[in-house]
Amino acid sequence: MSRTSTGVRLDGRHDLRLLPVAIAMWAGELAASAVCNRANLASGASPGATVWTASMMPVLLVVFPASLALLAAMIYARRSLACIIRTAWRGTVPTGAGIVLLVMVLTASGAGILVSSAHQRTQQRDPAMRVAQQTSASRLSTLDMRIDTPMTASSRRGADCQADVTIIGVQEAARVTPSHASARLFANGDTCISLDHGMRIRTQASVSPAAFGSRPLWVDDLTHTGITRAPQPARSLANRMRHRFAAVTARLSDQGRILVPGLTCGLLGQDYIGPGSLEQPDATYAARVEQEFRTSGIMHLMAVSGGHFILIAQLAQWLGAAIRLPRPVAAIGVIAAYQGLAILVYPSDSVLRAQIMGTFSAIGMLFGRPPQTASALAWTTIMVLALAPGKSASYGYALSSAAVLGITLCTPPLQRRLDRRLPHTASQAVATTLSAQIFTLPIQILMEPQIPLLSVLANIMVAPFVSWATITGLIALILAPFVPALAFAAAWLASCGTAIMAWTAHVCAAPDWTALAWPSGIPGALLALAVQAVIALLPGIIRLGAHAIGDRAIRYGRPRAGREQSGQDTCTFMNPGHARRPHPPIAGNSRAGCTPAGRPWRACGKIGAWLAETRGMIDDQWHRHNR
Repeated sequence: MSRTSTGVRLDGRHDLRLLPVAIAMWAGELAASAVCNRANLASGASPGATVWTASMMPVLLVVFPASLALLAAMIYARRSLACIIRTAWRGTVPTGAGIVLLVMVLTASGAGILVSSAHQRTQQRDPAMRVAQQTSASRLSTLDMRIDTPMTASSRRGADCQADVTIIGVQEAARVTPSHASARLFANGDTCISLDHGMRIRTQASVSPAAFGSRPLWVDDLTHTGITRAPQPARSLANRMRHRFAAVTARLSDQGRILVPGLTCGLLGQDYIGPGSLEQPDATYAARVEQEFRTSGIMHLMAVSGGHFILIAQLAQWLGAAIRLPRPVAAIGVIAAYQGLAILVYPSDSVLRAQIMGTFSAIGMLFGRPPQTASALAWTTIMVLALAPGKSASYGYALSSAAVLGITLCTPPLQRRLDRRLPHTASQAVATTLSAQIFTLPIQILMEPQIPLLSVLANIMVAPFVSWATITGLIALILAPFVPALAFAAAWLASCGTAIMAWTAHVCAAPDWTALAWPSGIPGALLALAVQAVIALLPGIIRLGAHAIGDRAIRYGRPRAGREQSGQDTCTFMNPGHARRPHPPIAGNSRAGCTPAGRPWRACGKIGAWLAETRGMIDDQWHRHNR
């Protein structure tokens, strides 16, 4: 719980004070990155970016310290400064807290622009980037690199495998120049088997600007590759566990070989590259399963996210309670479990976000503080964007953050409404799925311009099986190097859960109408936001319209003074011709007839009144005809 300036205690999970600051910093970095990218030439040179950065740097160097100074003044003299401004502007500006928030937002936006501009400029001046822009593709350069991810199947023709690397040195003129450029390495043949996550290598390769992907450089045509440093012991153990786990899952059915590694480690079975001659699943079947998961809207299950870390934290807390560990020791155990899980799974932006947020929550547990999801998300975003500005353009990080924010803000109110009509478990699953979908849909449209119409249904169908399939998969991963038989049993149990997921994806992706085509790009994302806003406001609009119609019906249907005494009701007053021959309401309809004066308008009563009037008209015509 946290306190406001008035002393009111609030739920810390909904502490949104830092959220505008994080959004402002993200927006500033995106804006700076977009301007720099537009300024870059097609050849890869960056005089435009350099000119823009040089012109903006003096402005930022003035605005940023001024904002910090103003923020410090607000903090130390908030009451007096707010009083002076309110007196000068006659109360038309926010109070001290609002002014502090506004200054922090402006400061965060300026900091985002400054950090992103510096990152872009440093990246363009990196020796590896300079070599890629100045040399031809056929020329080989001597590079020192650190492998940051496991080797996976290549997404580019002409290569067998790929991995994300960091170039740490470029040999130029008989000397090695330090570098920090991010790149994607492509290799063929035995090189794919000899390289692994965490190694440092020296090789001769060609460096070129990337044609696609999140990494700015491509490294391929490797020759004379040598390992300069083996992985650290913890990383080496994690690599060994991953390879043994792949050998265990290779004995499962095709769907198990594909989905169990994806659900457990975040790497689909057909993408695994490692030592040994493991039988790969059928490529056509693997592509079909992956496409069905995307179309049905449950592909996110094949990426490690906060759900894995929550399960690990719950398991660590349960073990700590079982052996009666003190709370600080249990919190340290949770932090250690987080770091161990992050080492075991495939590194991604969602893993980074979940690891940092989980560490924040565990530190709060260490000091006896309850978790504050929204505040932890904001702090995580600010920290990540400050240290790694490139994450501002990462779809994976944006999807992960948006899903967490949606679940935090929207799940409780949605679940309270759904609890009135659904069982608690079903309402929780529906509310969680809808909350995540609402916030992530615009980002999904930027990635792929279509809307999975059965996404909510598919997520609800697989929700009961995700947790235990994940737990059994993690057990198999841990036991694989030590007890392969038990590891296979756990992996088989996990494959039972993934079989249900594969069947659900196949059923929900089978109809042709299951994926709704949508406009692409930013217009499509804005259109999705507008449609969601209309849907969210539609119940309120209907209620306002119903009240307006009811008030109008009451206003125009109220009898004049003296009508009540004469025995005429509202229907008689509105239809004087029916006063001579009153007709009773239709039998069995208590709401038939006109609405009495002073009562709210009802649709059933209006329909009953119309039926009574129609019956009166028919009776009048019948009597006239029979005279």
